[in-house]
Amino acid sequence: MSIRLPAIILILTVLPLFSCTSSRWVVTDENAVDTTQEPVVLSEKKVLLPHRYADTDNPTMSFSVYTIFEKEFEQRIMAERTIQQYRPRWGFMALSLAGAAFAAAAANSTFILPAVSGNQKLALNITAGILAIFSVTNLKPVGEPIYTGETELMRRSGTEVRLDTVRAVNYDSDLEASLYVTFQEDTVYSRNQFLAQNGTVEINLAAIADGINENVSGESILTVVIGYNGKADSYPVQADTFLRPYIHITTPVAIVRNAPVVNELNVITEIGAGSSLQLIEEGPGEWYRVRFGGSEVFITGNSGEVKWISEASSGLPDIFEFEEIPFGQVDVETSVPILKRNNPNDRAIILTNGFADGADLRQYLDRDHQLFEFYMRYALQLSNDQIYLIEMDSDGTWQDRLMSVSAMDSPGSLFVYFSGYATLTEEGNMYIDYAEEPDGEGLISGFIFNEFERLNPSAVYLFGDFHYSVSHRNGTITPIRTAYTFALQETANRLLRRIPNSVIIFSSRPGQISSIYTGAGMENRRHHIFNYYWADALRRRNTRMSAIIRHLENNVDYTSRRLHDRPQEILAFGNFTLNIAD
Repeated sequence: MSIRLPAIILILTVLPLFSCTSSRWVVTDENAVDTTQEPVVLSEKKVLLPHRYADTDNPTMSFSVYTIFEKEFEQRIMAERTIQQYRPRWGFMALSLAGAAFAAAAANSTFILPAVSGNQKLALNITAGILAIFSVTNLKPVGEPIYTGETELMRRSGTEVRLDTVRAVNYDSDLEASLYVTFQEDTVYSRNQFLAQNGTVEINLAAIADGINENVSGESILTVVIGYNGKADSYPVQADTFLRPYIHITTPVAIVRNAPVVNELNVITEIGAGSSLQLIEEGPGEWYRVRFGGSEVFITGNSGEVKWISEASSGLPDIFEFEEIPFGQVDVETSVPILKRNNPNDRAIILTNGFADGADLRQYLDRDHQLFEFYMRYALQLSNDQIYLIEMDSDGTWQDRLMSVSAMDSPGSLFVYFSGYATLTEEGNMYIDYAEEPDGEGLISGFIFNEFERLNPSAVYLFGDFHYSVSHRNGTITPIRTAYTFALQETANRLLRRIPNSVIIFSSRPGQISSIYTGAGMENRRHHIFNYYWADALRRRNTRMSAIIRHLENNVDYTSRRLHDRPQEILAFGNFTLNIAD
């Protein structure tokens, strides 16, 4: 007897031989914001927020008016469609198909059951169909599901509140806002009302820094605090973000060099007080590396002080550059009158410690020496072998040179220009810096004046141009005081006791500075004021010491006050009736 299985069993038997794919939706976010719906605006508020921070190109910090909206959005469940590949579970399929075949055979043949009722046949066929369907629907996923990126918002799950900040463009109005800037716990700027132009308020930090420039460094912090509509915020701004360091020249003249060493061959130019050069680096040693004319050059550390300025706010700083003038082109260096004939017994000595190791460079000191020598040679007609330049230092060789000066056989004058640095004591002594330790009466009152006496001059004309410091009994060095004039008086008295026919003139009193003849502009005579007017007196044919002293008193102090706003009063001791032309 033949058995016919239902056609569906044959189809279901073939289908499991192949893999299949299907798609489904997977929940990816249970609280996704629905941006397709218009949010509910809960509140709105205007605030001032930074729009631009200050920098070196533009030191202006700006704040703009913004509107902050508080908006409520709906939240929904978000699902994404995925695609998954499936393969049959072979063991389960075999059992299901075997069960389906058994049920179908039992229902449609007499091999298993000799006789079945109609209801039993129906039930067995249904069972066979269900088992066959299970064999192909109970599949195993293969690999990871593939996300298609296709999303869909499902049911509502809640709400979310968000803040939306929008700049108020074309907003022109007076703002009742508070803005102030603090520096080192002090308020350096404050304002309570602003006109917002196009919704923007600006503040120039460089202009504020100019008012506190003496205390500003690159690490200084200016705190900008702005309050508006009940909201106050502070913004720290470091000075070096909008300022640049410059060396502001405070000395009357600063020499610009191409290397950090003192050498006549590396001088580029000279610049005057009030000039400013961009600082590149502090160092090496006591030098500044600066920018001048697009090149990196050097100036000494005592030439000026560091200031932080804004190029964008104040423009490029000024530079007062002095034109190079060779010796002979300043008025006192030309047209020298002949004041006396040559006396072979006259002597001229330049004594200086201004170039000793450790000494600070004194501007134009070498040119002052040249000026003194120039007048000795042409105004007083001394020959080269009558003029001695002796540089003093701690090695003692200068003493041998002073001892080698030949004595005078007959009446002659000794002209001495003494320059450099000296220390004064309360006991009335004057010592040479870099050449001796304070002990006894010192080299000036002892050895040097003894040598002057050995030369047997008929008259001594001593011109002293010093920078002073003072020594207290405890050995400390402090800024000098006027009381130390006693030390200069005692030093002069010691020379006058040896050589009564002497006159001594000091370029300044203790506590004052021997200044150079250079102003903040382009006025530069390239000499110290004292030396300039000493030469000017001789150029005017003033030969008697009383007339020379009067010329110095009338001009040195006045010029120092005019150019540098500080006094410089000469001190003179000895015989004022001496005539330099005798």
